Amino acid sequence: MMKPRAIIDLGTNTFQLLIAQKSESDGRMNVLAHEQRPVSLGKGAMGSDILQEDAIERAILTLKEFKQIANAYQCPDNQINALGTSIIRRAKNTPEFLDKIQEEVGIQVEVISGIWEAELIYQGICSSLPDPWKATSLVMDIGGGSVEFILFQGSQVLGKISLEIGGLQLQSLFHDQGEFHERLSGPLVAYIQQALGPLDHLCQHNKPQVLIGAAGAFETLLDLQLAQAGTEKLSSMSAYPLSIPQFYANKVHIEQISYDERVKMPGMKKFRASILPYANTLISQVLQRYNIPEMWISTFSLKEGYWFYLQSQADK
Repeated sequence: MMKPRAIIDLGTNTFQLLIAQKSESDGRMNVLAHEQRPVSLGKGAMGSDILQEDAIERAILTLKEFKQIANAYQCPDNQINALGTSIIRRAKNTPEFLDKIQEEVGIQVEVISGIWEAELIYQGICSSLPDPWKATSLVMDIGGGSVEFILFQGSQVLGKISLEIGGLQLQSLFHDQGEFHERLSGPLVAYIQQALGPLDHLCQHNKPQVLIGAAGAFETLLDLQLAQAGTEKLSSMSAYPLSIPQFYANKVHIEQISYDERVKMPGMKKFRASILPYANTLISQVLQRYNIPEMWISTFSLKEGYWFYLQSQADK
């Protein structure tokens, strides 16, 4: 029997764990466990590029928990892979942080570039979509620190880019006592419009027909949509269409209510309630800027893409 493998995504806002093994019958990914924790590693570090002591402690505790879960699924230590992304790429004290993880948890973290992160996200997304998928599509993965974009058509990647405009990054720049306020919308939109400039080069010759959101905030949009429809996710599906009119209706409502009111919305995850207004603004600007008529969400992202990448290497 194939040994399970654990992939840990050390995101700027959320740490995620995937434990999966290759099915012997059809070679597909068999998911054994999927966990996420709101670590907020980048909290207090967006301006200083210094990981804060309390954030480091939260990270260590979460990684210890994830390692215990992986071991409980008979996943050996050499089959646990951890990936460091945006804030870990930027932070000045990253070497000390990684040494602390190695010493206290026994896990070696691989710090990956934004472009390699985008490639892995693409691999994860493509494994989740209905086959065949022919529409020219723009993948958008909103992290806490960065946002990865991948433009593709069929099996051809037309371009990819990583921009430092993640949800936690935007929140650190535009907030009222730490939270979103509707009066911040104007300067927030202006900032995002300027920051999206480099993406124009990717989209000007190959107009995206579909925006595909990678897990994270997009999964919360799906949870809200399903809750409002009174339905549930299907275990057999890893990609879903999202209603753009419903997205805009929810966006307006979310901007007009307080954090405490957002938390109470059916389908809202508490740890997403603070970041979601910023993610919604990002999404709306991309939809409008490139006049994209269709939106989907894939529940696969970086960690699934890395699992498929490692599997392809093992199969060589």
